[in-house]
Amino acid sequence: MGLVARHIAYNGEWPIFFFGQPYMGPVEAYLAAPLFHLLGPSLFALRLELLLFFVLFLAGMYALTALLHTPKFGLFICLLFSFGTTDVIGRQLRAVGEYPETEFFAVAICVITIWLALYAYRIEPSRRTNTGRICLYALLGFIIGVSIWVDMLILPFVCMGLFFLLLFCRRECFSWAGVALVCGTLIGLIPLIIYNVSVPFSQNSIAVLLHIHNTGTIGHPSLRQQFIGAFGIGMPSGLGYDASCTQGQFPYFGHTVLSCVVAHLSWSMGYLVLCCIAAALSLITIWKIWRARPGTSLWHPEWTFEQSRQLIIACGRLMVLICAIGTLFLFVTSPAAGSAPGPTARYLTCMLISIPMILWPLWDGLGELLIKLKARAMFSLFVRLAILGLVLFTYVNGTIKLFVHDVPVVQSEYQRQQQTVQSLERLHLNYVYSEYWTCNNLMFLSNEKIICAVVDDHLNDGYNRYPAFLTRVKNASQVAYILPLGTDADKYLFKLANTKNLPAAYRVIRIPGYHIFVPV
Repeated sequence: MGLVARHIAYNGEWPIFFFGQPYMGPVEAYLAAPLFHLLGPSLFALRLELLLFFVLFLAGMYALTALLHTPKFGLFICLLFSFGTTDVIGRQLRAVGEYPETEFFAVAICVITIWLALYAYRIEPSRRTNTGRICLYALLGFIIGVSIWVDMLILPFVCMGLFFLLLFCRRECFSWAGVALVCGTLIGLIPLIIYNVSVPFSQNSIAVLLHIHNTGTIGHPSLRQQFIGAFGIGMPSGLGYDASCTQGQFPYFGHTVLSCVVAHLSWSMGYLVLCCIAAALSLITIWKIWRARPGTSLWHPEWTFEQSRQLIIACGRLMVLICAIGTLFLFVTSPAAGSAPGPTARYLTCMLISIPMILWPLWDGLGELLIKLKARAMFSLFVRLAILGLVLFTYVNGTIKLFVHDVPVVQSEYQRQQQTVQSLERLHLNYVYSEYWTCNNLMFLSNEKIICAVVDDHLNDGYNRYPAFLTRVKNASQVAYILPLGTDADKYLFKLANTKNLPAAYRVIRIPGYHIFVPV
């Protein structure tokens, strides 16, 4: 993402998609490009705009929770999300595309649609579609369009948000407000539209995404393996459970460790149980209001103001829960859940928005229970406080572990990467072959003074997102190899060098973490 931002800032390029992925809009790169001009191209500048998305996400979560529940509960949710495990915080600060902004877009869609529905009943029917609301519809449309361009993970929230508007704001949807919504969406979708009308259907971004969802992984995992991967590994990681268990300690993925399976599945099952309770309470509320509606009209009942408000709030809670379950369903049915559930748990990041909904039944009425402290309510009070405390403790403990253990390791790794760049510059090696992550880091940290092409374990062309890099390396007069110590590619090149099956002789230089093969 940093390389994309560099090309936008200094090369005058306007990429529609993240390099090599024709379905993911590089919004992070476009926002980082002006920061590169102000602060210089660095990891700090690249990640600074991600903090803005995180702050907006917290503000959105407070607004959503205050709308659907209470402001005090909203403050608790902000406190909870100020902490997090390595996975949760890492997704907020890694510029790998889509996750911080998608979380914000998802909560923004929920807040705006629910607010439009709630306040549609607080003004006269003849004055509902005023200029302010029309502008808000246009903003909602623009957010929907941009969020679809960034990543189609947002589709459950987009679909439910539009359905919610049709349910409670039908008149506005077929007025100038609806026109503004459509226009805003089209403006946000302009990059996606430009691409899709200029390529064959087989290269269409939707076709590519469907192919990746259905067959984009190695192997064909069984349905049982997908369930184990989704509920045992992916879902706990996506929802902030911090454990020392690895993917290889689960059935179908390695040697089973029973304690890991029980702990992870308990976290997932706990979420699903609380989700069912929250959904049931919302449905009961909706049914009671529906039965108590005045008049006999089925489709146009004459709701009182309070009935309308309570109905919209209950439906809003249910909408967020359905969006979360829809996100989970897409993940469970994807082969990625059965082949690489750990790395792909990031696809569940939008499920975090449902946390206030599932915790509300535990929070609601706590104040009264604490004041009265009746013997019959002691068990309920203990269970509620224990679960809320467990969730808060998990997030806080994850943050402590992050700063105590992970941050020093990452800082050390960053310093090593800087030293690697300096070593190559001292050797005047401007063109190199390496593996995927090393290549991208070398080019970004050296401001593209070093150009790197990716090779696989047998030194054939690897996954080069930007083909021009590969072309420049192949056309260079002198190209070195820099390979991580002990990797398959490193061993393979040593074997070729020892058997003299290479077209040129190489001298080997060892630096921390790498072997550099310099052509003689």
